[in-house]
Amino acid sequence: MNRIYSLIFALPLFLAACGSGEMDTAVDPQSADRQSADPGPVVTYVTTETFDEEVLRSDIPVLVDFTATWCVPCKVVDPIIMSLYPEMAGRAKVFKLDIDEDPEIYQRLGVNGVPHILFFNKGEEQDRIVSPQPREIYVQYLEALIEGRSTLEVSLQLLEEDSFRRHFIMTRRTEDLESAMEAFPGLMSDPLENGQTPLSMILNSPNYRQDEQIEFALANGAQPTTRDLVGLGRCDEFLAALAGDPEALDRPDPDGASALYVAIARSYRLENGGCVRAVLEAGADPGANTSQRYALGRSVVLLDDPALIAEFLDRGMDPRQTDENGWNMLHWAANYGYADVVSLLVDRDLDLKATNHKGETAADMVRERRDRSAKALEDGVDSYGREVDEAARPYYRERIARSDEILAILGA
Repeated sequence: MNRIYSLIFALPLFLAACGSGEMDTAVDPQSADRQSADPGPVVTYVTTETFDEEVLRSDIPVLVDFTATWCVPCKVVDPIIMSLYPEMAGRAKVFKLDIDEDPEIYQRLGVNGVPHILFFNKGEEQDRIVSPQPREIYVQYLEALIEGRSTLEVSLQLLEEDSFRRHFIMTRRTEDLESAMEAFPGLMSDPLENGQTPLSMILNSPNYRQDEQIEFALANGAQPTTRDLVGLGRCDEFLAALAGDPEALDRPDPDGASALYVAIARSYRLENGGCVRAVLEAGADPGANTSQRYALGRSVVLLDDPALIAEFLDRGMDPRQTDENGWNMLHWAANYGYADVVSLLVDRDLDLKATNHKGETAADMVRERRDRSAKALEDGVDSYGREVDEAARPYYRERIARSDEILAILGA
């Protein structure tokens, strides 16, 4: 269970927000412009080699847009960032960073998902924005840093905008949320624009600070819905509430998450697996969840329990359903190296040639992981530049062996 717990929370918080496609930019990510200290009329790409000089040692504020060519929401942010370069010239620097080309910086700074905008001043990170926001917000952040003001001051003025309130609640430290409560008393209790509550939003979004966020919400006016009771581990209360609202069992919340999704997503943080079994035995239909954003595939695979996963499938879950990255259950099982789950899904006649939004089959994903492990063993250095010492070598050998086992199951 600890291995599963670490896996789900090590993944990027907003990975599901990114899909496939080619990023529509005015510059080729592979061009020489990426290395140029003078980007001219377009935004240059900062790299691992240039990051410290261009960003941390800059004498003016810096914006860095962490992006990837396959990220759909990045297409929304990209023209905004492009337009900021000429406007901020001489007063602030504006860069992009491709996380696939330069993963070391992405890892070092704990960036979870793309798009992800980081703001720096005098060598220190000042703030970050983790979901697409209106252009004016990025401008206000930079103008505040240029003028020597705090970005928190700007944030407090933007909380009336629901999309920004979502971002603020999910990314800010507790002390920042406490400060915001003085100016916005309903921060954690007032519904968002679509009727979703801040507490429900938090329960839908596993991250390493989730328990702290839940505690803060409950202490500041949040009232749990029937669905929320599952995420809080209050299984008996949930079942009792269903008597008065039986449709809540399969009805998604305003963001599209079902009670079953919440139960699985929170099972890794609650004793005895939380309320997954209670929700299933109440008659929840796994096939009722049709939201790509909250697709059950990844969460169910992470249970790493073939018998329980088979029960989900028998109860109507469609293993072919894809998330916003085009990954189905076989992709996820192969990605995590769960050979028994892969075998179960192959026996259920999943299409082995099905591809994700990057055009990869499950076998392609396994080969790529195997190749990385083999290269790390051969070079003595992993893909992030970390030394692979003798203590780490058995781990990579085990990954290679597991990859070979899965490739054999896939017939590849």
